[in-house]
Amino acid sequence: VTGKVTVNGTPLGAGSVNFLSATGAAALALLDEGGNYKIDAPLEAGEYKVYLLPPIPGQLPPGAKAAPAAKFNVMPKHQQPDSSGMKATVKAGENVIPLDFKD
Repeated sequence: VTGKVTVNGTPLGAGSVNFLSATGAAALALLDEGGNYKIDAPLEAGEYKVYLLPPIPGQLPPGAKAAPAAKFNVMPKHQQPDSSGMKATVKAGENVIPLDFKD
């Protein structure tokens, strides 16, 4: 499964997109700077709730300074599977699923 994540038409260049089915099947993909994502593992066919999560800071060596946080202006409703309002249907084979979250 591949695609591009936008929020109100603007690419979301940080964080992750998450797929969760009613059967418990799930997948997560990191977003690149252009909002593109790719789920490498096979994902069972079916309907998924889709939601977004902010980037997770990595560990730094002692004394290292953290880089500025990536911009993640996403409404809280889009960060939960039950309130995002976004659904995607995954079919057998390759899938290209663009996702545009609306505020």
